[in-house]
Amino acid sequence: MSEVELDEDEVLIDGFDATLAGETVRITAVLERTCVYVDRGGDRRLAKKDELWVEADKLPIRRRGLA
Repeated sequence: MSEVELDEDEVLIDGFDATLAGETVRITAVLERTCVYVDRGGDRRLAKKDELWVEADKLPIRRRGLA
C-alpha cells in the first residue's frame, strides 16, 4: 500500500479490504505511515502501509472539494 500515490486533491475513503500476511483485513483508517485495521477477533490494530497489499484500482478514492 505504501506504493499507492494519490494526486494532491485525492484522499482515500476509509473502509476497504487489504491483505496482511495472507489474511484479508478491513482497513478503518489511513494514517501517514500506517493503517488501522480490524483483526478476526474484532480488535483494532496498526499495520505499516508497506505490510499491506491492495489492488490500487479498487481503492475507494475521492477528490477533495475546493473551498
